[in-house]
Amino acid sequence: MNRRTCHSVPFAPVPAAILVAALLVILAAPLAASADAGVSAVRYWTAPDHTRIVVDLTEYASYSTSVRTEPDRVVVLIVGGSIDGAATATPVGDGLVDRVRINQLSSGAQVVVDLTSASAHTVFPLKPYMHKPHRVVIDVFRDRLPEAHSPTMAPERQAARPRVVVIDPGHGGEDPGTLGNGELREKDIVLDMGMRLAALLRQRGYQVHMTRDGDYFVRLRKRQEMARQWDGDLFVSIHANSAPNRKADGTEIFFVSPRGASDQAARELADRENAADLVGGVSPDADDDVLSVLVDLKMNDSVAKSDDLAGLMKEELERDRCSDTAVKQAGFVVLKSLAMPSILVEVGFLTNRGDVKKLKRSEYRQDYVDCMAKAVDRYFERYTQAPVLANAGSTHKVAPGETLWSIARRYEISVDELRAWNGLDVTSTIRVDQVLTVGRS
Repeated sequence: MNRRTCHSVPFAPVPAAILVAALLVILAAPLAASADAGVSAVRYWTAPDHTRIVVDLTEYASYSTSVRTEPDRVVVLIVGGSIDGAATATPVGDGLVDRVRINQLSSGAQVVVDLTSASAHTVFPLKPYMHKPHRVVIDVFRDRLPEAHSPTMAPERQAARPRVVVIDPGHGGEDPGTLGNGELREKDIVLDMGMRLAALLRQRGYQVHMTRDGDYFVRLRKRQEMARQWDGDLFVSIHANSAPNRKADGTEIFFVSPRGASDQAARELADRENAADLVGGVSPDADDDVLSVLVDLKMNDSVAKSDDLAGLMKEELERDRCSDTAVKQAGFVVLKSLAMPSILVEVGFLTNRGDVKKLKRSEYRQDYVDCMAKAVDRYFERYTQAPVLANAGSTHKVAPGETLWSIARRYEISVDELRAWNGLDVTSTIRVDQVLTVGRS
């Protein structure tokens, strides 16, 4: 059985003078090469919940899609296209996609995604952005997440609940982030440091989740959703910096600002990081525009603690002479609307030779994350209180500065439980002296 849909990437209108000039060129050179799109490369990344295949094109292209069975496969025809440098067969073998093939047909270049079984998928085009060409993206989805990656919902109440730290290595997959003097890619450095930090924190008894633990793309909104589902106590996003001034060096630690960036450089950096979805590729059918997520102004307690965590990390990095550090504020999308203390750490400038030289060294990266882990320890020593285990029918009167997050932590319950018991949804606010139910039989 075949099911087919057709998509066309629109062309911008062309002025008449340009059309005339183009016609003269064609008449003067009838043997000129065709301007039809060529398939220049096929790339793929395997994520816990999907496999992404990216088809690079040399020009705009129309395409059609169909689903075929026996065996199961997704077929994308680049109308009028040709194979222009791409491998005709790309093995994948990740349990979801077997391989990707390209066939040259008279009607165009046929991209065939061989599946291990029938699976949900989406196909969408991406326009050129920065160094990326025209692309067609094919996402094939798993029915469910592998057990090790499944978001952990509200944990069972325990006498001593482990503290939950969410580590967010930036970029990934189609989005490499900053490229450091041709020697380092941001996505690789921050993933390595994220994995090292996770190992240290697990040794210390923390429950640690990572928004990505491999080379694949995760959209910004999804990173937020994962942190909330995991009921995190802390969110630490790791990135690497860049600047036109190649003398700029050291660490910058950011926490979210409801009132805007602390300086122009911070504002420009936030704009670059917030554009990650444009590079990595988000389907036009995505449920939210991640670039217009608004700051939740009910986060006062969380913002203050984020500021404190940033300060503790600065102290540890400078005490061990690991890195000069500045603390700033900016409106990073990945930090917005998180009702938990959250920071974004730019571990160095990949446009600075000195920082690149240090970050290339495994020993330096290990020393750096050791400082980060010490700061996390100090944070929890400062803010962890003995939990209050509520009895059935227990209530709590809201005090100034409290949030649903801080109240849930005090009684060792989840924010979702607190909302459900009190008839609150995600848009609801709480007020001083409001009485909340914090215990159910």
